[in-house]
Amino acid sequence: MGGRIIEVHLNTLSRASSVKLLQNCSHKTLLEDDAIENLVSKCGNHPLSLKVIAGHLQSGFTVPEVASQLDRLPRQPEFSQRLQEMFTALPEQLQGILIKLSVFRTWFDAEAAADVIGCHRVDMKFELHYLKCRHLIEQDDWGQFTRSEPSRPSPQEARYSLHTLTRFFLQDNRTPPMAALYIQAEHNFVKLFWKRLEKIGKLAETNSLDALAQIDDNRVHLEQCLDLLIREGAVPDVSKTKRFHKQYSVCMTWELFLDISKRLKFCQNVAERALKQGNRRSYCFYKAMEAEQLVAKFQYGKAIQMLQKPFAILEELESIDQEEKNSMKLVKALLHYVKAHAFGCMQKNGDALSEIKTSLQQCKSVSGNSYFAARLVNQQGAIYMNMGKYMESLDCHLNAYEILKKSAASDLLLDVPTYLMNIGTGYSEMGKDVRQQKPLEAIKHFEKAIDYYDRSLSTEKRLHMDEYIKTALTLKNKAMAYCHLHRLSEGLRMAEQSLTIRRKYLPQKNPDVCRGLIFVAQIHYDMGREKQKSGDVGSVEEFQQAERYFGEAAEMEVSGRPDEGFPTVDYEALKHEYLDVLKRLCKNDELQRRKKIFMDFDRKVEKRSVSPRKQSESSQSEESTSGSSSNEEAEDEQQTHTEIKEESSRKKTRKEQLREASTKCSIA
Repeated sequence: MGGRIIEVHLNTLSRASSVKLLQNCSHKTLLEDDAIENLVSKCGNHPLSLKVIAGHLQSGFTVPEVASQLDRLPRQPEFSQRLQEMFTALPEQLQGILIKLSVFRTWFDAEAAADVIGCHRVDMKFELHYLKCRHLIEQDDWGQFTRSEPSRPSPQEARYSLHTLTRFFLQDNRTPPMAALYIQAEHNFVKLFWKRLEKIGKLAETNSLDALAQIDDNRVHLEQCLDLLIREGAVPDVSKTKRFHKQYSVCMTWELFLDISKRLKFCQNVAERALKQGNRRSYCFYKAMEAEQLVAKFQYGKAIQMLQKPFAILEELESIDQEEKNSMKLVKALLHYVKAHAFGCMQKNGDALSEIKTSLQQCKSVSGNSYFAARLVNQQGAIYMNMGKYMESLDCHLNAYEILKKSAASDLLLDVPTYLMNIGTGYSEMGKDVRQQKPLEAIKHFEKAIDYYDRSLSTEKRLHMDEYIKTALTLKNKAMAYCHLHRLSEGLRMAEQSLTIRRKYLPQKNPDVCRGLIFVAQIHYDMGREKQKSGDVGSVEEFQQAERYFGEAAEMEVSGRPDEGFPTVDYEALKHEYLDVLKRLCKNDELQRRKKIFMDFDRKVEKRSVSPRKQSESSQSEESTSGSSSNEEAEDEQQTHTEIKEESSRKKTRKEQLREASTKCSIA
């Protein structure tokens, strides 16, 4: 989506480039060669020095006058004195404007500058032009075009920025009156970009592609706005239904550019400030969002405990009018939703289902066709999936998708790829349920699953969200559906693509990378067994590939990982099939060595007190096996919008455990 920012260290310019820069910036191309040589030499070919001097020439100073001042400017100068002279020469009003503009960390346009300064946009353009001519601000040519639509660039306002040295100078040389102006500019800045964030959140509910483009354009400013709001500022209000949805849209949007730790810090600070200001409804809202971030950090118990006080406060609140009553219902729905999410991650599915039903009851009485409502319905589907109620789960995911379609005229919405993937997972699970008794019906279910996975991947690509962790999740589920249809070669290709993405974005010992390795190995293992049964000598090559992937995964399993060193849910399958591969390849010494390693690791695991296991933060619900040529069960992945994984705790027979995967919550 956004480009990477790369720090580049530049040397001084060549003489020819220095002359050209001086002439272009001063608009004086007829200077004598000796005069140019003198100026360029005294500036040490330094770009900023040359631009400062060009500003003096453009202001009407003669070459001798400028040259006489250059003796005080070193070859690699600290520009404070020169900038101080330029700043002092400005009219007092422009001094204040420049101080206020230093609040921008990166580019800004005339409209944003006018809002922060507090003046008319037309007047602001004249002031910016004056400062640009003095080379105190710079115009960014690359910003003259932006993508309102990816395929059609449209002309935009010119963009400006302060040179880093100029901004540092202004920050280090503020008098008390100037400091007061800067604080006023910060307040205006927060007001401006919080409003932009609300607009982006609203846009994301109808056209996420445009919203993503606006986030890319405003990312630095939006992060700065939230940083300032953490320290101080007005607490966002949720006292009305529209205001609740507006703030929830903001929270949905910041998932795209803020990491969990920053979101958690923001919610903590805003909630505390809301309580001090007596805004108890906003306190409850941000406490719910804070608890949601704790769930994302696997702190499920702490999240549930945190929700107790907001629940108690809402019971005490009295509503004056119907709008306030409705907003209170939505805040309650949010609290129950987060609690359901936490219970689901702890595999307390009965409690999770009770909470999400209460949440939906509160929400539907007020706003049944909103983006928020769709997430609640999707979460209910994830809980049913964990309970093995696949028909109910599929109905919920289809309903969640329909709610989004009703609320927007486009499929280009952030949650659509996840909902489509979850629908595919529902069909896949139904196919596995009937594949023994009704094989033809099962084939239809798997084919439907593949169709929905393809639609999910296509939507991700249109949103420019492809080739990332969520893509890996969908690719792996699609690979499983292929394997259930005994199309192992196609499944292997999908599984390898998924593993490549996970290797790229996840830590080396991440459990999801480990499970991806096991999955690829299992497909090679099944292909090897099929070829061996038919007498195909190619079986040896397949077993060798399986050995390679199993071996790498085994090292990750027994060497300990960030999730407290517990094995993945695929560990038992890994042991059984890896040892069988070594046996088939007649590698007896390696077979005995691996047996000992597994036995030692099993003893270590038994000594640990087993609590609800953590899974990797960045990938979602997991899968396990190809499930292709055997009748053993393989679970598809599902995904949460917070990217949380949890394991299925359903008890199975030893044979089923060899091929079991966790069924994950999927909350887009």
